Amino acid sequence: MAAPHFNIFVSGSTGSVEDWQRAMNAPKSELPKLNEEQRSVARKMGMSEEEYARGVLVGQYGERREVERGRQLGQRIEEIVGGLGAPYRLEALIREGVKFRWVARIDTLKEPKNIAIGMELADDIIDSGVVQDLDRLKVIILEALGRRDLLGSLQ
Repeated sequence: MAAPHFNIFVSGSTGSVEDWQRAMNAPKSELPKLNEEQRSVARKMGMSEEEYARGVLVGQYGERREVERGRQLGQRIEEIVGGLGAPYRLEALIREGVKFRWVARIDTLKEPKNIAIGMELADDIIDSGVVQDLDRLKVIILEALGRRDLLGSLQ
């Protein structure tokens, strides 16, 4: 799998049930080393370091999963932006879990544009990629970039 041409940042990542099960069954050798602050928090919470490390591992699994989902969404955005030619380019994709959205940062001739994409639409695009969802994404991006002239029948 080739590295994306854009940066992916994840904030507000959560672990799934599968992430928890995987972390609980992971051998001790796969557990992350805790730093002093993490060990202190584990003690204050009355948890063993191993227990706390498994929780950290859940977060790592969740973040990796979301980075991969961001890569998939970013590829779809690059397909749309790539059709516009220079100077449009997807610079970064940021997952804002607390706000239930991804934000695409797209370079333009004048200034970068931040375009919010709701988590529900992003999930639909990543999980099924049906034409109607891709069209909704295209409308959001083209309108945000001031390129309504390219919407054609999508308006």
